[in-house]
Amino acid sequence: MRVLTFLPLLLAGLIAGCGGSSDSADTPPPGQSLALLAVYDIAVSDPSGLALDYDGVHLWTVSDDPGMGMYQLTRQGEVVRHVPFASDDLEGIVVDPANLTLWVVEERLRQILNVTRDGVILSRTAVDVPANRPNDGLEGITINTRTGDFFVVNEKNPRLLLRLDRDLEILETVPIDFTGPFAMGDLSGISYDPVENMLWIISDESRRIVVIDMQYNPVRVYQTGIVKGEGIAVDPDNRRVYAVCDEESRLYVYAY
Repeated sequence: MRVLTFLPLLLAGLIAGCGGSSDSADTPPPGQSLALLAVYDIAVSDPSGLALDYDGVHLWTVSDDPGMGMYQLTRQGEVVRHVPFASDDLEGIVVDPANLTLWVVEERLRQILNVTRDGVILSRTAVDVPANRPNDGLEGITINTRTGDFFVVNEKNPRLLLRLDRDLEILETVPIDFTGPFAMGDLSGISYDPVENMLWIISDESRRIVVIDMQYNPVRVYQTGIVKGEGIAVDPDNRRVYAVCDEESRLYVYAY
C-alpha cells in the first residue's frame, strides 16, 4: 500500500452562525481544524460512501460501478474483502450495530438495500424522494445509534436530509439550504457521531464538511480541499475522520 501523503497539515475549520460572512473562514477559532495525517491509494474503482466497522479497526466502502458491491478496508486503505453483488449505482454505506449487516443506498434507483456481510441482499426498499435527475439521488446513509433511526442524504435538486425509522418509513424531510460558510453545493456522504450526537455531512462540490446538531442547525465547518470527496466516516473515540475520494480512489485520514 503506497502512502501518498503524511503531513501535519492544518485545514481551516470554523464555528459561526448560519449565514455568517465567509471572511470568518480566514481566522478559525483554536481547536476547530482538521490535521491531515495520511492519504492512501485504495484498490477500489469509484469509491463512494464510507463507514466505520463494528470492530473499530476496519472501514467499509462501496463502488458505484454496477455489480462491484462493497469493500472492507483497513484504516490504511488495504482491501481486506471484496463483496460483489447485484447493484446499479451504490453510493452510501453504514454498518448496523443491531445485527452487523450493512445498509447501502442506490442513487439512481432511489432504494435502500440491507445486505449481509457476504453480499446476500435481505431487502430492497424504495425511498420516496423527488427524481428530477437520475444522478441527483441518494448519496449517503448513517444510523443514529442512540435511537436506531436512519439518516439519508439526497445529493441535490433538491438537497435533502431524510430521517427514517427502522421500517424505513420517512419521519422527517429536511431541506438543506445553509448559507455563508456553511453553504454546500451538494450532499455527498453522512456519518453519525454518537459522542457529540451530531451529523457530519461531506460535500464534494464545496470541498467541505459541515457538522450539524439534531435540530439540523450547522455548528461548524471544515474545509477539506478534496476533489470528489464522496464518503465520510467519523471515529469520535480516536478523534479521526476518514474520507474517500471518488475521482482519485484515495482514502484521506484526518485528526480533529
